[in-house]
Amino acid sequence: EIKSKLVAASEPGVDRSKIQSEISELQNQLTSIAESATFSGENWLSTDSSVAGYSATKSVVASFNRASDGSVSLATIDIDTSTTVLFDAGTGTTEVGLLDTEYTVNNGAATPVAVTYTVSTLDITAANVDDTVLADMISNVDATVEALTTSASDLGTSKKRINLQTTFVGDLMDAIERGIGKLVDADMTEESTRLQALQVQQQLGVQSLSIANGNAQTILSLFR
Repeated sequence: EIKSKLVAASEPGVDRSKIQSEISELQNQLTSIAESATFSGENWLSTDSSVAGYSATKSVVASFNRASDGSVSLATIDIDTSTTVLFDAGTGTTEVGLLDTEYTVNNGAATPVAVTYTVSTLDITAANVDDTVLADMISNVDATVEALTTSASDLGTSKKRINLQTTFVGDLMDAIERGIGKLVDADMTEESTRLQALQVQQQLGVQSLSIANGNAQTILSLFR
């Protein structure tokens, strides 16, 4: 979106102030998205790499393993977030994100003036910004888009691996539940058969007693 706005601003006769208003809204939206992208207390898009103990390599649980002896372990994958950071609040020369990397270019004036900007703060209405600077902005925004695409692809690869493991664990749980269900059903069938056998035995016992009592009554009647 920002690139298309810059391309539109390079056309003659356009009101750059109105286009800059639209660009500013897009920049604010990018900042808001990056700052709110927090999960479990971590933000991989907006960081401060100058903080003591900071590490760009993050470990994510990728699989749950159970050994034959019953022991459980977790396997993790390492993700390098240095290529996915959009904003880095660090103050060093190497502590920069994709959207707050500074670019410097000389404008096309007779006495060139250096103009410094970032993708997240560029202003086409600022002093000394001419077509030369605008062309450089378009080029660097395009390069940033390519870098973002590459970062998204890298994250997508890691996400796919985690999704595959999640699917595997889900299928494994379903298989275990089906197996337990079959065992329970088999036990219920066995118990039901055993109960029916006991009922038949009881009925046969009652009938035997009835026959025995009947025979005794018949024999007694002969002596009357």
